[in-house]
Amino acid sequence: MWMFWNYLVFEAKLLLSNKKNWLLGLVLILFFPIYYSHYSQTDIVGINEKKNAEAEKFIDLFDTFPGSVWMTDEGKIIREILKEQISLMNWQRLYLKTDGNSDGYFGAGTNFEKYFEAGLQLNELRLDLHRRGNKGIQRDHIMPVNEILKENALYRYHIEHEIPLVQDPFKANNYIQVALNLLSGTLFCLLVLLMGSSMLIHDQQHPSLLKGFPISFMRKTISKVGVHFVQLMLFMCASIGIGIYYVARKTGWGDFRAPVLIYQDADFIAVSVVRYLIYMVVAFALIALLLLLAFLLLNHVTKNLYASIVIILLILLSPQLLLAIGVETNWLYPLKFIDIGAVLSGDAAQEYGIDNLDFKHAYSWLVILNLLVISILYGRNKLIYRKKSGHITQKSDERLGEAG
Repeated sequence: MWMFWNYLVFEAKLLLSNKKNWLLGLVLILFFPIYYSHYSQTDIVGINEKKNAEAEKFIDLFDTFPGSVWMTDEGKIIREILKEQISLMNWQRLYLKTDGNSDGYFGAGTNFEKYFEAGLQLNELRLDLHRRGNKGIQRDHIMPVNEILKENALYRYHIEHEIPLVQDPFKANNYIQVALNLLSGTLFCLLVLLMGSSMLIHDQQHPSLLKGFPISFMRKTISKVGVHFVQLMLFMCASIGIGIYYVARKTGWGDFRAPVLIYQDADFIAVSVVRYLIYMVVAFALIALLLLLAFLLLNHVTKNLYASIVIILLILLSPQLLLAIGVETNWLYPLKFIDIGAVLSGDAAQEYGIDNLDFKHAYSWLVILNLLVISILYGRNKLIYRKKSGHITQKSDERLGEAG
């Protein structure tokens, strides 16, 4: 154990003197403030504009609705449903103008609560039309079921936690989730691989020096991966904290109880921004650990740092590359869990048509893949050790035979 501790300290000192990793850490820390300069210039459609646009669509919907459908009994039912939808939507628009008011003409309770209740009723009517096949309604006027489920999850969360609807999209609580979603995927994987590429450089440059540490292969692996993992996660947590503080100083903290949608069990649930941050950090930790272990394994096989990076990136990008040329890639869906932002938002499930691409399965698969790579590293080392031991035993027997 003492020798293991000495080796761990040795690896930590090597890492602390690695200027490349400090530079990559600085890039990660600067990512959030730099990206905000672009994000703050984007045009984000407000909820008022969105509702006004939806209301205007109803005029075109009635103009284009086929008369042959109007005259049927089902068409008359659809027309009444659409009229009720218009009424609920107009009430929502009115509640938006008086958000925060309570009692008075509109009845007891705050108007933003009544906005959400009207929205739930409106979405139930939309789902009713989906069940009826949306007969006579043009595709442009149909809200997809996924979007309806997202709205319902948000409305219920707002009602349960009594949070007003209108949130400033440029405050820290809303910006940080957008930035983390952008960082997720190939960008984060490339960062991990570049930071992890220094794990074996010293071993390859000074092989004789490391023979002075008589510790097992797996303990060396734990030391190397451990110190790089800790450094990476410290950089990640520091960058998130600095990014939040930077944006908060410019536009405000915002409400970290505000909802973020997460895809789960073929549906959407709303969680707080704080909970979302925890999910993302835990996922980034599992992904970073997996990539560092996989990089170490491939490097022992290829004996080439850059070849290992390229191979891992090709493996991670293989679902998109194969899908682009028309090859079925659903059997590769566990690799999509690396892009945790797309998994949590439900974009991955929609792209591949696989309900299991949700955050619960993501964590399960990431743990399984980590254990799998560790098992392969351990098994490979045992196999090599036995071959060497057998070779040495065979040579000893041959020498004894010659001596006899």
